[in-house]
Amino acid sequence: MRSITRLTLAATVGILATTAACSNSTTAPPGGGPKAGTLAQHFDTLSAQARALSVSDTNYKFRAEALSNLELGAAFGAAPTAITVTTSSGTEQWKGFVVKEVRNVGGTASDSAILIFAYRDSLVHTMIESGFLANGTPLTTSLLTNDTLRVHTSSVTGSASSTSVGSGCATPIAGLVNPIIAAAKAATCLSAVFNAAITLNFPATAGVDPALTVVSFPTTSFAGERFFDPPSAGAQVGIASLFR
Repeated sequence: MRSITRLTLAATVGILATTAACSNSTTAPPGGGPKAGTLAQHFDTLSAQARALSVSDTNYKFRAEALSNLELGAAFGAAPTAITVTTSSGTEQWKGFVVKEVRNVGGTASDSAILIFAYRDSLVHTMIESGFLANGTPLTTSLLTNDTLRVHTSSVTGSASSTSVGSGCATPIAGLVNPIIAAAKAATCLSAVFNAAITLNFPATAGVDPALTVVSFPTTSFAGERFFDPPSAGAQVGIASLFR
């Protein structure tokens, strides 16, 4: 999975060097309603660190991309939604965002897709990316864990839908280096609310917490954003070709 704007708009960014890698400890996701700008900066820093590490270790490439995608919701003003996630070992408290991209062909909406991002811990050692096309078809789903391990799902069931669309999104804070933030500014962004539920099955994988063979949550209301892309000749949302 990549960003919803990564195909629709080209963007580049310089890599920030870092000497600090994340530890493997698991802590609860940020709670208590952290300000969206502060959380976006947190994800932005983690993504930049992973991008720098990927220069010498390509295993960090997916982590950098996943974190940049996760940042999108927070950067445009959504607060993370608390999610009660059921794993193979029981229930856990995660947090997440939902965003929607609408493809614009000649000023008319031609296709759409909804993306779901959920993270297990504050340093995002573990997160999932998933989503659905407008017709309900699941998009390719991945689990990121232990910073560099990527596991593709063996099955996806669930649904996601918009329940309301509100006013214009917040302007991202200055200083974010994630390239999709600059790209997403070219889209028309409105705050939105979504309902989403999902059940994911992952194959048992060496080095991966066995609890993560099943990750699910019931219908949950998420704050997020709706991005209406700039006009394009393509009839399919950029997400679709990235997730299938």
